[in-house]
Amino acid sequence: MNNELILLPSVTYAMKAKSILDQYKIRSFIQRTPKNTGVKSCGYCLFVPKKTDEAETILRTKGIRISGRAQREEL
Repeated sequence: MNNELILLPSVTYAMKAKSILDQYKIRSFIQRTPKNTGVKSCGYCLFVPKKTDEAETILRTKGIRISGRAQREEL
């Protein structure tokens, strides 16, 4: 399973991004950004279990600013 997170600059962008991905039938989950990412973020990101690269491409095409990517902490 893919453990990558898409980091976003604000919680508003996270909500918009999730809504866009829902339209494309790509599952995503808004969650708190792990502190160990080293990227300045609002504290929220999207976890996309499958198709993370495709999801990022769609979001960028739709004008969603992406702050970076990070690995999801193992539970």
